[in-house]
Amino acid sequence: MKIALIGLSNNISDNFGKIKIWADSFRKYSSGDVILLCANSTDADMQMCKNIGIHPVPVTVADTWHINHDRLKHTEQFLSRSDIDLFVVSDVFDVIFQDDPIKKLNLDAYDIFVSGEGVTVNQEPWNADNISKIFPDHRKICGEQEVINSGVIVGKRASLIKLLNSMYQLCEAGSDAHNIKDQAALIVLVATNQIERLKIFNLDDGWAMHCAVAGPTQFFDAWNFRKAIRYGIPYMSGGYVVNKYAQKYDIVHQFNRVPEWKSILESQYL
Repeated sequence: MKIALIGLSNNISDNFGKIKIWADSFRKYSSGDVILLCANSTDADMQMCKNIGIHPVPVTVADTWHINHDRLKHTEQFLSRSDIDLFVVSDVFDVIFQDDPIKKLNLDAYDIFVSGEGVTVNQEPWNADNISKIFPDHRKICGEQEVINSGVIVGKRASLIKLLNSMYQLCEAGSDAHNIKDQAALIVLVATNQIERLKIFNLDDGWAMHCAVAGPTQFFDAWNFRKAIRYGIPYMSGGYVVNKYAQKYDIVHQFNRVPEWKSILESQYL
């Protein structure tokens, strides 16, 4: 089975250190390819990627204000002409791998794998506001849905193509009252049961955690996440972010929002 990590980035030379950590941490635990969709890139950008073993793919994003959901279209287009079986689709600048992200996947039972943040939309002010602005007609049905993070989505190629297209079309149809639409679209699709053979990992599973809610940021107590999270609270131990069972997460997203964690996690790649 062919496996690949794929993400999209612009301003590659300015963000090359972040891109390298994303790629190197994945390759530490996986033999899969690393593919970077290089938005509005130069020849120098492309060569920088090639020099560290990343496969660069040039794409054009006409309006970078909407790059968060334009990436869905470009990713879908790449998948449609690829023969790779399984993709890890992730953000680039703030994702680091602590283990192989494929080993926990039950590929016989599921086609798409995502992870929850441990709180509902009603309990998380940013997502509640985001959905209210972009998809006001879906706000009520999403209220008690656990926040599902769009920064890490893994799946079989055909199912991912369908999901990414659905997310993109929903984003395009939504209001422009907010420019970050991809996560709201994913939550709407989950809440309305439109994704087949979907596995949602929780914080206790040790697959992926998202620091914006579950990490000790400035919002952790201010927004009452400490009490609202329905699973164990992730913490740092032995140089890794771990779950309540002291098992390291395979993926840590938004790690740059916790300066102490960021310093520890990046240290092995700098």
